[in-house]
Parts: sequence; structure tokens; C-alpha cells
Amino acid sequence: MKLYPQVGKWMAHQLLFEKLLTYDVGELGITVTVALKLKEHQSTLTAKIDTGADHCIFERKIGEQLGLQIEAGVPQRFGTATGSFLAYGHDVTLQMADMAFDVMVFFAAEDNFVRNVLGRFGWLDRVVLGLVDYEGKLYLSRYDE
Repeated sequence: MKLYPQVGKWMAHQLLFEKLLTYDVGELGITVTVALKLKEHQSTLTAKIDTGADHCIFERKIGEQLGLQIEAGVPQRFGTATGSFLAYGHDVTLQMADMAFDVMVFFAAEDNFVRNVLGRFGWLDRVVLGLVDYEGKLYLSRYDE
């Protein structure tokens, strides 16, 4: 609850969620299982939720498992605190917790990129998210305007 000084009253806000997922609080970051699909190909993997990342970015090998020619995608350079890297965007279906989204995600150009990240565009902009990190609880619903 939040106290609004101008009216001197508490205002409560409530959200309803479709799904409750749990994750291991002993792991670094919030790690969840997702599937990427393209036609008859599917790859199931773990990814980190990163609210500071603009896009969903995955290892090159994941895109190759889907049958993609990585460099045929939309090139995009991403900057991090330690440098930058090149990735290529491709349209796939991203599935998590029985929710599927047709989105553009990026696959790293280099083989040594070994992290899978769910970012704002392509995932976070498609869901309503609630988080109780101390208990390892992730509440999710599809965001439909």
C-alpha cells in the first residue's frame, strides 16, 4: 500500500496472474525454462530474465538447432559494460509457461556467447510480471491490451 499525502489515505493495487512459476534462488539470476520454435524444429533451454536488456538474445547454437542461417538475419550490435557483440535477429515462436509469442529474437554471431537472455522486446513487453525473489516465485500473465 502507498500513502498519498495529498489525501491522507492508503491506496491498494491488485494484480491477477495466470501462472505461478518457481525458480532456484540459489542460482545467480532468475533462471527459467523456455522453448524456441521454428517450423518443425524446437529447442528447449534455460534463460535468465534480464529487465535491463532491450532484446531477447540467445546462443548461436540454439539458432542453428532451429535450422537458421544466423548471418541471414537482421544484424544488430549490442553494447554491454564490458564491450559489444554482434547478433542477428530472426522471427521465431518463444514459449514459456504455456504462453507462446511470435517474436523477433537475436542469436549471437560468435560461438563463445554462452548466455540466453529474456529482455524487454520480445518477452517482457508481452507479459505482466510479478516477482517475490526471496521465495523464488515468478507470477506471469499474458499482457493483452
